[in-house]
Amino acid sequence: MSTDEVAAAVRDRLGPLYEELVAVMIDLGVSPLYLSSDRWDRLVDVRTRAFDALHVWSADDPAGFKAVASKVPTELQSDDDATSLLEAATQTDFFVIADSTFRPPTAEDRAFASAPGLLERLDADGLVFLDGLNAQPHGLLHGDRSFHYHQLLRRSFMSNVNYELVGTLTGIAASSSVRVRVALDERRVRYRAEHDAILERDHWYGPPLDDAVLDDLHSLLGETVHGDPREGRSSHHPYVATFFHWTRGTGREDFYKTVEIEELVAVAQDEDGLVLARYLHAIRDTQRRVFIHCDGAVKAYERASYPRFVKDFRERERPAHYRKVFRLDGEIRTEQWSNVVAQWFRGNLLVKEYLSGLQVQQ
Repeated sequence: MSTDEVAAAVRDRLGPLYEELVAVMIDLGVSPLYLSSDRWDRLVDVRTRAFDALHVWSADDPAGFKAVASKVPTELQSDDDATSLLEAATQTDFFVIADSTFRPPTAEDRAFASAPGLLERLDADGLVFLDGLNAQPHGLLHGDRSFHYHQLLRRSFMSNVNYELVGTLTGIAASSSVRVRVALDERRVRYRAEHDAILERDHWYGPPLDDAVLDDLHSLLGETVHGDPREGRSSHHPYVATFFHWTRGTGREDFYKTVEIEELVAVAQDEDGLVLARYLHAIRDTQRRVFIHCDGAVKAYERASYPRFVKDFRERERPAHYRKVFRLDGEIRTEQWSNVVAQWFRGNLLVKEYLSGLQVQQ
């Protein structure tokens, strides 16, 4: 019996209670590993009812219950079979990237149904304008809710939100005339009383960049590739390469420079699902010496056709899905842009390596 089969057995036994449990875990951002936490009343309530149902199963059909519990992977087993079963069963459903992740939100989505006014603030890409809203690094406080930022703004798309990036974006929105838009998580409903500010100390900042290089209309043009000789074989270096492509505008816009940055992700042969790669697009006004636009997105590619090597990157197929998750428009200072790039590509040392090449010479 596989983990999926264990999950199916628990799901069948608990019925709607299982779906309620997973929904609360997703709402609160409580992964299966921390399922035993007593911090949240909603979690304690639904978990208690789930345990009660599993204990009834154990009493009614001890042999069947034990047979399923014995199939829980060793690393997920604990002294209590009910705990092991719940943690193992919810692994896939908690960490899955839902289909709704890649489309703009609708009025039927749980988060937006709980705050209809937010729909009026959406742009065509499904981003929320932050003007006048109480946007904090750990959530958007609105009414009696604390809304999570989008799944694709989470580190490795699964863990905690990239708080430093969101903090930089909200800080820019609060301290300048730059208009900032951010994607919210359409699945999660969290109450303001459940708002949780987590302190993380893995700081990523961009270096001070050389404006003269950025504003030289003949420099940086074309494509630069930074590769890792380990080609993603280490979990600490999961990117085969990163591509930086600069172009110059034409005609009346010949003083604009545009940059596109995209990762080439290492693909594991034994995994299924889409390949997710971060992407950034920005426009530099070389006359005003500022960036006037920047947006970050995630491209989702079919695994079977995704390039494995740098030489195949340019011939890659179009992504199956494309989801923009933040956007800035206005006079974006160079140091602000440098920080946004470093924090959006957090964990990708190749991006920091490239930015260091544009650094002001001391």
